[in-house]
Amino acid sequence: MKKILTSLVALAISGMVSAGSVTVEGTNGNTIGGNDQMSASFSLRERVNNTFDVHTQFSSSQTDNTNSVSTRLEIGGTATVPLFSSVKGYTRIGLGQRYSTAGSFTYYSVEPGVTVPLSPSLTARVGYRYRTALENTNVNKYTTDTVRVGVSYAVNNKDSVGFRYDRITGDSRQDGHSLFYSRSF
Repeated sequence: MKKILTSLVALAISGMVSAGSVTVEGTNGNTIGGNDQMSASFSLRERVNNTFDVHTQFSSSQTDNTNSVSTRLEIGGTATVPLFSSVKGYTRIGLGQRYSTAGSFTYYSVEPGVTVPLSPSLTARVGYRYRTALENTNVNKYTTDTVRVGVSYAVNNKDSVGFRYDRITGDSRQDGHSLFYSRSF
């Protein structure tokens, strides 16, 4: 399974050289009752049609005090549909591989949510993500529920910046604060 997933991620990255957008994100994770984490991620996204996007993402995190590092490679897709007025609903599904000093395993995530335009340039996003390991031995080590609230500001028709707050519960409890920049092509 790991070789298949790694091959799929490599194929997705090579196939998305002409990606529709690139996003760079930094996150400060305040772990409740534990060591904090700093993360950085890089993702490529391509629009398939008016409803579907595909993505690939690379992220790496380092834990304060222990300096342990974990890395994730993920591929996935997002379906977005109009709900009412200009409010849209989305569901994002991801499949990834997590590598760390403690070992590696495959995981999946599901994130339904809504986006609401607050002005022509400002959009709010609220979502819920469930993420867990596929292998039974790791399920109890890597199952989280995340409530996400964020805003993005379109600087122009190609560039946007944003902020997101994540409240993570489950195997870890963390408050995450993320800043990101996206460039569309």
